[in-house]
Amino acid sequence: IQDLSSTFPETYSGGAGYLARLEELERAGDIQGITVLQREALLANPLLDFEELLVVRRSDKSPSLGLPANWQGNCSLPQGVYDNRIIALSMNDLNGRFRTVFRPRRDVYVGDLDLHFGAERLLFTMPDENQHWQVWEINIRGGELCRLTPNDDADVDNYDACYLPDGRIVYASTACYAGIPCVFGGDKVANLCVINPDGTGLRQLCFDQDHNWCPVVLHDGRIMYQRWEYADLPHSNSRILFTMNPDGTAQMEHYGSNSYWPNS
Repeated sequence: IQDLSSTFPETYSGGAGYLARLEELERAGDIQGITVLQREALLANPLLDFEELLVVRRSDKSPSLGLPANWQGNCSLPQGVYDNRIIALSMNDLNGRFRTVFRPRRDVYVGDLDLHFGAERLLFTMPDENQHWQVWEINIRGGELCRLTPNDDADVDNYDACYLPDGRIVYASTACYAGIPCVFGGDKVANLCVINPDGTGLRQLCFDQDHNWCPVVLHDGRIMYQRWEYADLPHSNSRILFTMNPDGTAQMEHYGSNSYWPNS
């Protein structure tokens, strides 16, 4: 509360009142009241100036909650029956009110959300009819579902996409045809690729023995991602923050320099 009051003195106007309520609640030992106050004071942050929050709502009946092991990519997740959907949660009613943005016709995985810069379109991952992972796009206010990644190869998985400022899309793909050594190739490796929105211009950006994950765009236009490299390393220290230009040049570590600490 004190930090928000000093950072946003003009727009975070309720700070003094929050502190007075906090002191009173502490004297009374009212833990439930403090929890309510905490939520109210944090949600009054002026940076939370939007009406809805996009989230994946997934039942715990879904296999592994849709979370792969630390050496795996999404394509290693069991297909199974996923009870999940993409929803827009109202910031005014975080306990309940929401609208469904997309629910798959089949009970398959949906995830890896990436909102377009204009906030009108959304990328996400979902298996196709052949049970291979693909990148899809939808208008968050309704509209037709569009598949963006190619289906030329039935044994390739594509997932975890991110919009680039020039309109292209960077995503993880198993088209490099590599397997993870410590499980004798039982899980596929994904490297980052880039493609135009119309499916043309496919190009591989990274050429690594192991995974590239979670691409995001930095303010200067570079791509930041996690690179998994465990040659001569313990698994606990093997995921390194990397950056590169959108054309794949200047790939270098961003943080930690692959040290034991700080690590992944």
